[in-house]
Amino acid sequence: MSVEYQLEGDVAVVTLDRPDRFNAIEMSLSQGVVDAVERAAGEARALVLTGSGKAFCSGADLAELIADYPARGPNLGDVLDRIFHPMIAALVDAPIPTVAAINGVAAGAGLGVALACDIRIAAESASFVSAFTGIGLVPDSGTTWGLPATVGVGRALELTLTNRRLTAAEAVSWGLIAAAVADDQLQERALAVASGLADLVPDALVTTRRLIREAVVTPFSQALAAEREHQDRLGRAPAHMEGVNAFLEKRKPDYRSV
Repeated sequence: MSVEYQLEGDVAVVTLDRPDRFNAIEMSLSQGVVDAVERAAGEARALVLTGSGKAFCSGADLAELIADYPARGPNLGDVLDRIFHPMIAALVDAPIPTVAAINGVAAGAGLGVALACDIRIAAESASFVSAFTGIGLVPDSGTTWGLPATVGVGRALELTLTNRRLTAAEAVSWGLIAAAVADDQLQERALAVASGLADLVPDALVTTRRLIREAVVTPFSQALAAEREHQDRLGRAPAHMEGVNAFLEKRKPDYRSV
């Protein structure tokens, strides 16, 4: 198996498990992530995605891809459709909040995988590199969408055009990740963040994610209308009343009971 799945209370811990290939992406790893997200949707309230070994994800498994290149050149559009896009879409549209625990390098499509998660926490030894233009390609796996939305157009251009390696400390200052922690504290920190999210209402969190992402490219009036629509829907849910009552009663809300 290229992906390991473990349930820690209400949190699904999904581990990319091809350490000998630095967790490079090929079909089995992509399908493993898709299956893990689907499984987590049925039994967890948050998800942590991390890597085994020294890397988080080194991007595409180029050795495997090039072995299938025809003489006239590869059909990379088909490769994206079959292998990369389903994995990225599963994370971006996950029905529960996601936390990337970036334990090592996130390179190429691996950077796209990290960006597809809601919150990113990295080990101090982790690093980030785009790498695509270095082999004559453009960024893929959602990077052209996620990177400028996260760090801004100017920094996204710098990172993707120069392919320079960004340290974890720089990534914090850029806003690419929420925090850089000691390597041996990464898993604990990521689980703590995910557990905090699991205490909240998944529907509210996932809807918040969608509204914020769409608002970046949505006219103000449409953003207000979308806020109104979903606020009205969530306000009618039992979880909202539990939250209000808990606030008034000065206690922690129990969203698992509603």
